[in-house]
Amino acid sequence: MTTPPRPAYGERFEGVVQVGIMLVIGAAAGAASFTHVHDVAAAHDQPGWLAWADAVTLELMSIASGLMIRRRHRASRPVLFASAVLVFAVALSLSAQVVEAEPSVIGWIAAALPALGFLAMVKLALTRTVAETESNESAAVQDEPGTKVEAMQRAFNAAIEQGRTPDHRELAHAAGADISHARRVHRRLVGMQSG
Repeated sequence: MTTPPRPAYGERFEGVVQVGIMLVIGAAAGAASFTHVHDVAAAHDQPGWLAWADAVTLELMSIASGLMIRRRHRASRPVLFASAVLVFAVALSLSAQVVEAEPSVIGWIAAALPALGFLAMVKLALTRTVAETESNESAAVQDEPGTKVEAMQRAFNAAIEQGRTPDHRELAHAAGADISHARRVHRRLVGMQSG
């Protein structure tokens, strides 16, 4: 089994720059949102540490749900609940920022930029994760020796003929393949079957 080729220097540099920009935007959006949520909470009978707790909770909900979405995407698991939490947290943050804004269209737009910027950065990060995962999966499937892939295909087809869908562990066992490669081949075979 060969390892996938490493990205060229330009691609790695571009990736580092993109991550840096995303971190700067995320930090700026988080700081603005944190301040607005704290101020709104303090102005609405949540003084002292309660206002800080509200701000910390809301910001950490956004970050944790974004990380959970990435993790679940990599594992090809559903992201509905984590996405709902992210949207809820960003909506609350957006509300706090708009409430604190000058009551004009320009004021509301300017106040909404940090929350919308954060949401856009999460979307870009997720898009990048999905693209990298698909690229890595196709490279890994190609790197797997043909005989193992063929053995996994035979085991998959035999199970389908028996009226059941095998899991990736069964394919790995049938072909003597690595579990991560079997998972990738399994995803491809299930996709081909349903497509």
